[in-house]
Parts: sequence; structure tokens; C-alpha cells
Amino acid sequence: MTVRILMIATAAAAMSMMFAHPSDAQVNERIKPFVADARLTWVRFKEDAGIASAIGVTPDNLPTRGLGFVLGAHWYPLRGSQVALGIGGEFLRAKDTRTLDPATEDDEEGPTVETRLFSLAPQVSLNFGKKDGWSYISGGIGSAILTAERIDQPVGDGSRVRTINYGGGARWFTNKHLAVSVDLRFYSVGAQPATLTRPAYPKNKMMVISGGIALR
Repeated sequence: MTVRILMIATAAAAMSMMFAHPSDAQVNERIKPFVADARLTWVRFKEDAGIASAIGVTPDNLPTRGLGFVLGAHWYPLRGSQVALGIGGEFLRAKDTRTLDPATEDDEEGPTVETRLFSLAPQVSLNFGKKDGWSYISGGIGSAILTAERIDQPVGDGSRVRTINYGGGARWFTNKHLAVSVDLRFYSVGAQPATLTRPAYPKNKMMVISGGIALR
């Protein structure tokens, strides 16, 4: 539903830009046609009971703070004086590990669990502002692989499943080519069926916060 609303709003904005007649000064202030992003990211993994059960651990043994990076590129084919339509996508990679501490000195450490997320996320965006700084909302449907496994009992990566992403962010250019970039996004990763080597994983939703630079 969120993606559908975004698409309708995007179409309406695109139509308004097509019939707008900005002045020369407004044209010079438009968002530039291309931008690329490189950001460090923090992913909020959940202590999902379904995933924990699938790999034979307790929920508190699952990692919760995945660190990684995001690389993205966006093109703005329709650019008005205040609003631009963007088309692009991002690649995300993040992981984290967690080992439970022993309850007493005589106990052994719990198993080490590693959680990994790989995502390729196409996006359509509405961008509000001018060439030296703008905010945006965006969303799209792509694919991802979410894997949680014990280090001593690896299961390997599974197949890609449909993933919906939506969120927003902003870019502030400090000079002609370089900007500070921040983004807050939610990923809804579809359920992954079981294979010969790995268990089934339930549908999962997570928050992703990232910050870094943008280039144009």
C-alpha cells in the first residue's frame, strides 16, 4: 500500500512538472540530472523467534546491530523548479555476529550466530528542493537475501526473495560535486523457503539508517 501511494504521488508530480514553465533562474536552480551515494549503514536486525528456532538457538543469541555499506545511483529525468522525479537503485550489504556469554564461570559460551543482509533495491523517488540541497521520499520492490546461521553449523546463502523498501532522506551539497547524505529506510524481506542445506526463514521487517556522501 505504501509503495502504491508513492507511485500515485510520483505520477501526479511528474504531470505537474511537464506542464510547468519555470524562468531561466529557476532552471539553473533545478536538481542536477545524476547523483551517486556511498554511505555507511546500521541495520536493526530483529530477535525473531522464528529465525532462532530454525537454526537451533534462542532469540537473544541473534545479532541485532548490523553494520555495512550502501552504494546507490539515481537519475532525475523530470526536474521542476521545486520537485524532481528520480529513478535509481541501491545495493546494501550488512552483517553482525553475537555470542552469548556463559551464565556462570563453569558454563561454556553460547554458539556464535552471524546474520547477513544483501539487497538490491530499485527505487522511484520524489525530491523536494534545489540543486544544492533537497529531501526525498522513495520506495520500490527489489530482492534480498537474509541469512542467519551458527558459525559452527553454516547453512550458506539462500535464494533471493522479493523485498519492499520505502523511506526518505536528504542531501546537502557543500561544494559543486560533494554532499552529505543521510537516509532512513524500512525493508520488508519476504519469507524464504527451506532448501536441502538451510531451513526456512519467516518474513522479516527491519529499519536501516545510513549516512555518508553523495557525488554529482
